Amino acid sequence: MKKRIFGLALLLGATMSFGTSTAAMAAEKQELTLAVIRTEEMSTLAKRWEMAIEYLSKTANVSINFYTTTSYASVVEAMLSGFVDVASLGPKIYIVAHEKSDGAIVPIVSYTLPADMYNDKPCGCYLGALVTKSGSGMKTLESTKGKVLALVDPGSTSGNALPRALFAEKIDGKELEEYWGRVFYSGSHTASARAVQAGKADAAFLSLGTLRRVIISGEMKKEDFNYLWISPEIPIDVISVDKNRMKPELVKRLRDAFTNMGNTEEGRAVMAAAGWTEFRSAEDSRFDPLRKILELKKKLKKKK
Repeated sequence: MKKRIFGLALLLGATMSFGTSTAAMAAEKQELTLAVIRTEEMSTLAKRWEMAIEYLSKTANVSINFYTTTSYASVVEAMLSGFVDVASLGPKIYIVAHEKSDGAIVPIVSYTLPADMYNDKPCGCYLGALVTKSGSGMKTLESTKGKVLALVDPGSTSGNALPRALFAEKIDGKELEEYWGRVFYSGSHTASARAVQAGKADAAFLSLGTLRRVIISGEMKKEDFNYLWISPEIPIDVISVDKNRMKPELVKRLRDAFTNMGNTEEGRAVMAAAGWTEFRSAEDSRFDPLRKILELKKKLKKKK
């Protein structure tokens, strides 16, 4: 496969690439591009994925170029056009990709995260939340009415889709823009948390999975926020491929490289560095409950 570094740089705003170290290895390996949506600081994301890319390249015997973008939609378009072969997709944007590709883009594995301050057991899921700043006096949903609300991105599940789908009954059937005085997209979950902390937003819908990582880094504390609402469990991001473009044998090699990561000392070190517990095989059907929620959102909107 010919490298597409320049095209991806234009399409995705490419920020880094990890490839093979020798020409001999490159000749033996197939080459893929893996894209990840940037939901946190680039330095943090790079550290998490650098060891993983090296491990996956060696274990699956494939040369992997790694790119990031802040745009959910651009990753889908890159997969549809063949510029990206593998992508880590959030649940809502995965559903969009699956539909736009007529079922060709499918999940191969999902992450499992360890128990943390928001979830008392390991889970292939995460939670969304509506948060305000501790000490702001905004401890109830009603206290935020007419204030400034931060969302993440139109393609975000916990940072846009679920609030719009599930909050109608909590705010008298209104759109978010009708309830809050101003609504804006911050671009990332981390940016939304910082906006609340800095007083640039009064409230924010964001992923507690990302907030957990920010707290572990020491930048923020759990106690820095009031938690006004916590969502139902959301299926976590999945590693996805286009089954029509990628040979089944290569899909299997990739899936095995991920799911067997916990079986070796090197693989366990990769997961520990990245904050992953394990990877499990994933099927499209795991997103059916979320599809029902999003369908409810559409129906509620049509009624208006």
